[in-house]
Amino acid sequence: MFGMVLSLVVSLLLWWADAPVWMIGVTILLGVIWLLWKVRLSTIDRIDRMDGRDFELFLEELFTALGYKVTVTPASRDFGADLLLETPDGWSIAVQAKRYEKVVGLEAVQQIAAAVPYYEVHEGWVVTNSTFTDGAYELAAPNQVRLIARTELEQLLKEAGFKR
Repeated sequence: MFGMVLSLVVSLLLWWADAPVWMIGVTILLGVIWLLWKVRLSTIDRIDRMDGRDFELFLEELFTALGYKVTVTPASRDFGADLLLETPDGWSIAVQAKRYEKVVGLEAVQQIAAAVPYYEVHEGWVVTNSTFTDGAYELAAPNQVRLIARTELEQLLKEAGFKR
């Protein structure tokens, strides 16, 4: 939306400065192209461009759409959990969000495993737009930690009605 507004402002300035009509038209056209490009991005592509906190807040929206009651923990001193979920039947889950470009290692599993007893929840999840190391899977199994990698995240997005 910013690109479209910017192109309109620039077009108005060009019009005010008596610029040729074709220049004003090209400026508006570039704004429309930028807007269409942004709208065309899939949800997972937008996630790949988010920072960590935006990803946490997006997961709040996703899990709410999936029917969970969601609590976002403070940005700092979260004790290993970024979100706390509760199902309608009272099952509670601590979630560690990892918006990464690289593979997520066992440190994320350690963090959420520590958060489970701290928050007194039933289980822990680590959600990423990436993948996990073998070590992360190895540590997750005995600690009842569910690892949600990119492919499963895309399935959750589809279930919740998000674009891709």
